[in-house]
This record gives sequence, C-alpha cells and structure tokens, in this order.
Amino acid sequence: MVPAGESPDDAIRASDGERDTAIERLRESAAEGRLTFEELADRIEGAAGARTRGDLRALLGDLPAELPATARAGSPAGAVEEHRASFRDLRRDGRWTVPPRSRWRTIFGDVVLDLREAAVAYDRIEIDATTVFGDVRLLVPEGIEVHLRGSSFFGDLRQDAGRHAPAGAPVVALDARTTFGDVRVQAARLRDRIARLGRRRSDA
Repeated sequence: MVPAGESPDDAIRASDGERDTAIERLRESAAEGRLTFEELADRIEGAAGARTRGDLRALLGDLPAELPATARAGSPAGAVEEHRASFRDLRRDGRWTVPPRSRWRTIFGDVVLDLREAAVAYDRIEIDATTVFGDVRLLVPEGIEVHLRGSSFFGDLRQDAGRHAPAGAPVVALDARTTFGDVRVQAARLRDRIARLGRRRSDA
C-alpha cells in the first residue's frame, strides 16, 4: 500500500538523467531569486544523492513546474563590476545579488563577502579582491566549490571550505591578493548561527 500523499512513482529509483534535470531546475530557480546560495547548495547536494523520484520531488515541491527563460549562463560574461574604498571596509552580506564578475580594492580596509543568503544567477562567478593593510574573507555555504588563487605578503592564505562539492555544484573563482593581511575562505551555516543566538538568549 502506498502511504497517503505519496505516488507509486515516488518509490521508483531515480536515474542519473533525472538527477541532472533536477539540479538544472534548482539552478534556474536560484537564478530567478527563488533560492539563496545556501539553499541551492543544500538542494544540489540532496539531488546528487537522491535515490528515488520521490526524493527529487521533495526537493522541487515548492518550486514552479516550469521556469521562464533566464539570462543565466555557465560562465561569466560582460563588464566587471568595480568596488573601491580607502580607510574603510568593503562588505556585502544578507540578501544581495552577486555579479558574475567583480573586482574589489581596498587600502586600510577589509573585503568581506558573505554569499550564503545571496542571489547567484550563474553556475560560475569570478571575484578578484586586493587589499593593502586588510584581509580578504569569503563566506560560502557548504557544498559550493571554490577555486582559490592568490597570494598574501606578510599574511596567511587559508582555504577552510570549498575544496569538495557534489557534481553540478556552483563554482566561485576567487583571485585574492593581500599585503599585511590574510585571505580566508570559510563555510558557516546560517541556521547554525541562528541556533547559537537562540541558545545565548535562552541562557541570558
């Protein structure tokens, strides 16, 4: 007997093609602004490991059956978005749209880019960041692949996230250079941070 609310089709094993189709729909949904970068990473990981059609349907259930054509492409194209500052930080976090190609320059300031809640419309984005007397910090959701290239003069170059990702995961290419500063690539889950804040308030 099929449990209530389930279709007999849900128990059928998913094929590689069905997983690929589900991942493409997830990417398109992210390009439409329906999923944050963290949600996209979580669902792509789930789709890549889905065993049945029901598993895939659960990942797509709150998304429209058909999506309109978007400008999303596999690789960045067009002009580079420029950001410059002196004696202050360049920061982006929360809900913001990540351009396909961007360049960030600071003197006596940090570059801090948090992509977890961001809207990303491309399979691959390119970020170029340079600081003098400052740090470069990239925060990404787990399940995103990060290609780090760069150098740190009198500082550290450290990648703690983005080394391993499921097939089909978005790619962030970071080219970072610092003088008297560090370069860090880190992963931190938003829901874990919210849970920690909740525990602190309950203990207060």
